[in-house]
Amino acid sequence: MTTFEPARLDAVELYRLALPLVKPFRTSFGTQVTRDILLVRVITDAGEGWGECVAGDDPLYLSEWVGGAHDVLREFLVPRLAAAPGRRVAAHDVARLLAPVKGHQMAKGALELAVLDAELRAQGISLAHHLGAARDRVPSGVSVSIYDTIPQLLSTLDGYLADGYVRIKLKIEPG
Repeated sequence: MTTFEPARLDAVELYRLALPLVKPFRTSFGTQVTRDILLVRVITDAGEGWGECVAGDDPLYLSEWVGGAHDVLREFLVPRLAAAPGRRVAAHDVARLLAPVKGHQMAKGALELAVLDAELRAQGISLAHHLGAARDRVPSGVSVSIYDTIPQLLSTLDGYLADGYVRIKLKIEPG
């Protein structure tokens, strides 16, 4: 992997989006009809980059959640990054700069990815190439909601298999 010279951090923008789902998604924690999304945009003197925080809507499955990630980014992580000497940052330095803040790996990852994306875009390098990808496509999987009946579930699975999905993850709940 290539490492890059630090770029001057000019701005960090946080975007919260409510992404409507194609259909309701039911798990043992409840039913979702939208997905709370947190995007991070980093603007440097070399260009811009984007990262996504993959935290869930609430801290029921994992300890991180989008609202908490938004707060910790705004209050702690972005200010630490902006406090780098000369406001110069490189993706390979982000983890070290943010290490004093305990936990919050998804929020940190979103910020680090945005910085890396800015570096890669400035050099015209794809993330796949940077990571040494050997293929231009990967098989995709799908996570399947809980259904009220076995026939509903089987019908849905048939549709996903016909669409070419090669990995299927079924949500379950007690009972």
